[in-house]
Amino acid sequence: MRYVYEETSSLDERCYATFGLTPEILMEHAGVALARAVKKRLTRKKSALFVCGMGNNGADGIVAARMLHGPYTVSIYMPYELKSGLAKLQLERAQKVGVVIVNELIDADIYVDALFGAGLNRPLDKTTCHLIETLNAKEGYKIACDIPSGILSNLTLSPTVFKADETITMGALKLGLFNDNVKDNVGKINVANLGIARKQYEVPSTTVLLQKSDLKLPFREQKNSNKGSFGHVAIVQGSKEGAAHLAGMGAFHFGAGLVTLVGEKNKKLPEYLMSSRTLPKNANVIVAGMGLEMPFDEEAITSLLLGNTLPLVIDASLSHHPLVTKVITSKKPVVLTPHPKEFSSLLELLCKEKISVEAIQSNRFEHAKRFSLAFPHVVLLLKGANTIIAHNRQLFINTYGTQALAKGGSGDVLAGMIGALIAQGYSLKDAAIHASLAHALVSRKFMGNNFAFTPIDICKGLKWL
Repeated sequence: MRYVYEETSSLDERCYATFGLTPEILMEHAGVALARAVKKRLTRKKSALFVCGMGNNGADGIVAARMLHGPYTVSIYMPYELKSGLAKLQLERAQKVGVVIVNELIDADIYVDALFGAGLNRPLDKTTCHLIETLNAKEGYKIACDIPSGILSNLTLSPTVFKADETITMGALKLGLFNDNVKDNVGKINVANLGIARKQYEVPSTTVLLQKSDLKLPFREQKNSNKGSFGHVAIVQGSKEGAAHLAGMGAFHFGAGLVTLVGEKNKKLPEYLMSSRTLPKNANVIVAGMGLEMPFDEEAITSLLLGNTLPLVIDASLSHHPLVTKVITSKKPVVLTPHPKEFSSLLELLCKEKISVEAIQSNRFEHAKRFSLAFPHVVLLLKGANTIIAHNRQLFINTYGTQALAKGGSGDVLAGMIGALIAQGYSLKDAAIHASLAHALVSRKFMGNNFAFTPIDICKGLKWL
């Protein structure tokens, strides 16, 4: 896991006060990291253009241009008058070593966006938007310095955002890099060392980025075991039977010893899934909501969900039904797995707040955190291009999901996988984290065309993680 921060200026200030480092020292190291990224793409026959702003982000770009000048063809374009004292000093140094300063946007093989850093606090004006649109339209490899220009410090966006192939972010990861609406703009993200080890630069944060190495699969270590040793998942089957079947397959393929679909008996079940009209006595967790078409027998479902002490995984249709209010107020341990539209419905039912999907997507982190504070006994898994798991102030970000997962049924499999881990003894938070990671990483390992990926492929792929 890696810490993620809403802002890093306080971390810079801590470096100045605690370690005796200066802004200029940090800037030189930022320039080194940016120059290194550009150098990987440069050859003697290629050129790089640094488009630099008026502040310290622009200064970082000027430093990098100075470091590359000589062996490589680099130039600087500054559309605005410099305001930062350090930027003026770095420009003076760059000019003394002979870096070319151009007065217009010229063609290059590599474009570096050093216009604005993470501190941008106002939407870009029309002139700047036009500049960025022109850069985005140009061919060539594009690198953003710190954060692509157009992403504001409050995580909202300007009308236009620089579209980077790679982002070199300074010192530590910024939250603004992980909103769904910028996933196509940030490219590959690398953190620049600023002259001090990352562990010393950073302080603990309640928001973390999940890594592949964090995944803990439910390997079976106990030799003296039987099917009952690995839990029993009960899945509520609605009128859309396929959804429950997929959830059951996800649960079984992710290690559950037993999986039972609760509802009307169906003759088309896979051989390894069981069926029952009532809740099995030895069930360890209930997964419900997928394929539960409304109207349904509310009294029967209420009894099934709340007439016991079993933890719940709630998905899909139940996010839109008032019954979810009873579930949450019962204080039973619950994992909710909504997509943004379902989350909007949950906020209205549980918090009496009408928040549009667009508003949720503009700042998913804030809404997820507020929800986790209001309901500390609930684990929220908010689906999206970047999945968020929120629990009791903590946010865990999973960026590994791919567009191949954007198909009906993918979420049903995920709900079953979460249920399987809970049945095998994982905490609800850990079940959501590790099921989400496995679900996403399977989509990355798929070797076929991404448009052909199916929920069944998720189940099959789990055996190869």
